[in-house]
Amino acid sequence: MSAVASELRALREDIETAVELERVDGHLGRGVHGYLGALVRLVADGDHDPAHALIEGRAAVAFLRAFPPLPTPRPWRS
Repeated sequence: MSAVASELRALREDIETAVELERVDGHLGRGVHGYLGALVRLVADGDHDPAHALIEGRAAVAFLRAFPPLPTPRPWRS
């Protein structure tokens, strides 16, 4: 396993923990989690440049952490 794939996996685990602890928005967090998983698979298969994948993964994590968790939606009023 390459060092880049290991770092992407570590980022993915950090996001999973952050979603579980509700430190980041759950909907966005699940999307970033899936995106990081796809990057890991692409790097492992040799279909994506590892340096670019790491940059993209870090950018996705930074994007996610830039937004506070969204509040619980209020119910609709008729």
